[in-house]
Amino acid sequence: MSEEAVIFEWDTRFETGLDEMDRQHRSLVVLINSLVSVLLSDPFSRDGLDRILEQLAEFADTHFAYEESLMAEIEDRSGLDSHRASHSTFLVRIGEAKKAGTERPREAAGSLLSFLSRWLVLHIADTDFPLARAILGKPPDPGVNEPTSSFDAILLAMNHLFDNLASRTEAIEASRKRIELEALGRQRAEIEFNKLSNAVGHCPLCILVTDSKGIIEYVNPKFTDLTGYSVSEAIGSKPSLLSSGRVSREQYIEMWKTISSGQEWHGEFVNRKKNGELYWDRASISPVFDSSGSITHYVSIQENITESRIAAERVRQQKEFSDVIINSLPGIFYMLDEGGRFVRVNRQFPEVLGRSEEDLLGTNALDLFAGDDRDLIGKRIAEVFEQGESSAEANLQVGNGRSIPYYFTGHRTSIDGRIYLVGLGTDISERRILEKKLLEQARTDMLTGLPNRRHFMELATSECERANRYGGPLSLMMIDLDGFKNINDTHGHQAGDRALVAFAEVCRKSVRINDIPGRIGGEEFAVILPETDENRAFEVAERLRRALAATIVKAGTGGGFGFTASIGVAARADDSELDRLISEADRALYAAKSSGRNRTVIFRRQPAS
Repeated sequence: MSEEAVIFEWDTRFETGLDEMDRQHRSLVVLINSLVSVLLSDPFSRDGLDRILEQLAEFADTHFAYEESLMAEIEDRSGLDSHRASHSTFLVRIGEAKKAGTERPREAAGSLLSFLSRWLVLHIADTDFPLARAILGKPPDPGVNEPTSSFDAILLAMNHLFDNLASRTEAIEASRKRIELEALGRQRAEIEFNKLSNAVGHCPLCILVTDSKGIIEYVNPKFTDLTGYSVSEAIGSKPSLLSSGRVSREQYIEMWKTISSGQEWHGEFVNRKKNGELYWDRASISPVFDSSGSITHYVSIQENITESRIAAERVRQQKEFSDVIINSLPGIFYMLDEGGRFVRVNRQFPEVLGRSEEDLLGTNALDLFAGDDRDLIGKRIAEVFEQGESSAEANLQVGNGRSIPYYFTGHRTSIDGRIYLVGLGTDISERRILEKKLLEQARTDMLTGLPNRRHFMELATSECERANRYGGPLSLMMIDLDGFKNINDTHGHQAGDRALVAFAEVCRKSVRINDIPGRIGGEEFAVILPETDENRAFEVAERLRRALAATIVKAGTGGGFGFTASIGVAARADDSELDRLISEADRALYAAKSSGRNRTVIFRRQPAS
């Protein structure tokens, strides 16, 4: 680092007559000259800049607290706002320098040097000279120590600074030019500052200042407009004049504990206006310190949030009401955004999935489906957003490889300008079971458990078409129980039913796994035999006939009885239709009965002549 560079020499014309104030000003001059040394160092000392920034912050704490303590001693406080604005500007620029110093330290140092030099001269001329006169009880006397005007003070200081800066680096020269431009634009800055001061006076937030004991010393116009208390009624009172009785004692204790320890406090109050009307208030309370670090005042900035609280409470009530409704629905409720993600569900939905609501929200609905169901649900969601509504049945994946069939509905709706899908899902497991049972009942003979005539004909037609398509063998057996009327007449209809059941059991055991038996009518049965020629079909038929002949059916207390069956077999010819195959098997069955019953006959086609 270069040796200490002195470009700002203390001028006795800047002495205010207050020893402590002048001492503090001279300490700032020392810091300014130290900043020059850092700026001229090669390589640049980032640590040096950081140390000066810390010392400037300490200077600000001490000097500003000292000046505000002086302001408290004089009656005319009209310059208090201007004084504080000057302090605020100083702190803001220190903060900006800290931030800029992380990326452009030398540029930040040059800019800060320009600001500090100008700020010190303006601060002494515009605020500290008048404050010192008021403290010392002196009338304005521009002919003693101080320049004739603030602008003259700027020019005097600038001329002296420029003489020292003439031979310095380009960075310092650029800083000088910025100072000159800022000085020439000072009148414009003052106009803008006055505008800002006027805006603060019309601030939509309530501003309240108390002393260290909580006695109100200042309120802004917004405070009187909101609360109904005049300035004279507020000043000298405590903020408790706004107490509504609806704030807990613990909250007040926590607030005072925070601010009296030197920290800021943020919170909300329910306050009462002069006319008794309640309102919600969001407050930020900060302590103000003197040069010794003691708290002298508290500044409270308060925002009336009554309307937002009322709106929030209305929204809360509406949400609570809607929660009650959707959680009472007999199924799962869901709301999807246009990306197909869950934005709201009822309590039942995550319970069905075994997941938390937080885990489910944001999940894409398609992730809860698999295979064809995933594609189907994707199409239905698109239909809702395009056409307004849709529905679908699909299996909801609930984890561990399990799924539950649901009927889903979807309806398009608009909320706050955004489009959503809302819908319900109903568990249709019981309906599916019932449908399956009804389907089985519609297809099955209730007594024997074999396919009934209609279902058998459907299965047989399918097998016949397949055999014709691929040219494979196919056979059909037509079966009739011998003497069945005599069984009913001799042993009763219940015994006849038991005989039919016994036949079905024997048939299942005798035919092969791919063969399809069915009950065609009373005691008439049929079996379709895929991939089977007439010889193999004859073997199956004979096995069935012999097993049936060996079966005894119980007939109450009178013992039991046996019965036989006659069987006709027909094999598929080229492109045989099912009706033709049935007709040919029937003819073989008739031949079996005519030739003595309890036998199997194969239909033989006559060779073409």
